[in-house]
Amino acid sequence: MKKTWLLVIAFLLFTGASMAQQFSVEKSAEFDEPEYGWNKLLQLRNGNTFYFHSTKKDGIELTVYNKQRKQTAQKTLVSRKWDVEQMRSSSIKGLYEINGEPVLFVVQTNDNDQPTLYRMRLNGNNGAIVKEDELGKLPKTSVWAGLGNAYGKWDLSNIFIEKDPSSGNYAAVFFNTQAHNRSERIRVVHYDSTHTILNNAFYDSPNGSFKYLSYIGCVVDGNKRVFIATYGHSGATEDVSSKVIVSVLNNGDTTFKHKLLEFSEDFKDTKSVMLYNRGSNRIQLLTITYVKTKGGFLGKSKSLYETALTYINPETLETISTKAVAGEKIAAYAEKNIDKDYEYHGLPQNMIINKDNTTTLLMEDHTTVTETHTSGHMMVTTSYVLLGAVGVSELSDTGAELTGYAINKKQKASGAFPLLYLARRNKGIFSYPPSKGFTRGNTDEFLSYDYINAPNGHYVLFNDLPGNFDRDEDETKRKTTTSISATNTICFKLGGDKIDKYYLFGEPDGKRSATFSYIESSDYDKENNTYATLIVEKDGRDKSARVAWVKFQ
Repeated sequence: MKKTWLLVIAFLLFTGASMAQQFSVEKSAEFDEPEYGWNKLLQLRNGNTFYFHSTKKDGIELTVYNKQRKQTAQKTLVSRKWDVEQMRSSSIKGLYEINGEPVLFVVQTNDNDQPTLYRMRLNGNNGAIVKEDELGKLPKTSVWAGLGNAYGKWDLSNIFIEKDPSSGNYAAVFFNTQAHNRSERIRVVHYDSTHTILNNAFYDSPNGSFKYLSYIGCVVDGNKRVFIATYGHSGATEDVSSKVIVSVLNNGDTTFKHKLLEFSEDFKDTKSVMLYNRGSNRIQLLTITYVKTKGGFLGKSKSLYETALTYINPETLETISTKAVAGEKIAAYAEKNIDKDYEYHGLPQNMIINKDNTTTLLMEDHTTVTETHTSGHMMVTTSYVLLGAVGVSELSDTGAELTGYAINKKQKASGAFPLLYLARRNKGIFSYPPSKGFTRGNTDEFLSYDYINAPNGHYVLFNDLPGNFDRDEDETKRKTTTSISATNTICFKLGGDKIDKYYLFGEPDGKRSATFSYIESSDYDKENNTYATLIVEKDGRDKSARVAWVKFQ
């Protein structure tokens, strides 16, 4: 018996040491769990961490932490340009560090019902407002535009911010679907890191050929040029002429140069992630195109998509190659490690370019469930989303799949998770959901997952029930996460033919304790290999929040 206990103790010590070798954790002082709203962390190069929190009507609260993880400032941001008490009618379009300053981009609809883009620059040490500017606006949305959107002919007008990840240069894209002139529906304003305008030009529809245009992607190449990807079509009866168009606006030019991609006929509803791989000097365009919706048992339905990765010469805009994204190695891993009959149907959620010019595709299985029941004398229809297994696919510099991983996960979300959700989330994009249809609850921001490509390892993080910790290979017994308060953040390290896993913030002490991460708030500082996230610690009925910094070894 004594020998057995010694073996157990040795195993526990080894497990703890192994976990400690993977990462270290620092935590801020505790504070009250924040209400539902926008929560986002931003780590600056000077070592400070900015924590933003906003609710529908209380403005934006800001807390600043220094390198020692101590709070050094706290304030409520009060704008002179836009109404911080009207966050319900506002959208966060981006949060970035530019030239040492946190810069917040907000779109708010003004008294004339015109969506207007504002920029707020903050001091990188104390969070004080340095300067605010109104950058542009769109016209009021007409009834005809709403009808056009409802019947699928065109998108609603919108404003986008795209930043060059290698510099402080960025672009504001004003997408006006209501413009009568087809060559004035997209306007691009290119800024340098001092917020000086480098270029301001309309995107002219190629030969005026397309009745409708959709903005699907943008790449800012420093102060040299801006690339734009659009989807052009002429309505439901003429979709045979639909094309994905890649265009470039060089600094100093007044017009865009265009190239229609050869493979893109019959591309109906299309979304994309567009990145510039400077190591290989190629534009990488990941496109996801809607094909059809397939019904299923008990109201479950899957929207079927075609996914392709296209490599483009940035100098000529010529297509170098196009490869279908199938995730065959993800599916093979799932069959081997989850269930021999498991069919993986995950959709890409983000694309990451690595230092060695390889590419990581992040995927997730989504299933929409619609249920109808009787309430009194009325039929009520509700919908929710099942977020399934994580897929990670590593591609060579030419797009060949090298390795694939599948990690079992079952989560139930009350709201809609859009295509390429992870790509949007990393930019800090947030808006309150509409009151009708899908409504996001107070748990959706804790769902889905995060991926960290640290220098010495790649990690997947998500919140899960402790009872699922040892059930990765038993699909039938795995429980669905419907409530976040009983979950803990699990860390999976990918490597070779296996996946190691740990409790990121320590193993829970019985059923009363739990520590889970506000996944949507997170920010990874690749230069310092530090992942910052908002966590909630639960002990019985008591809950408190902290900012946690995780450094991967």
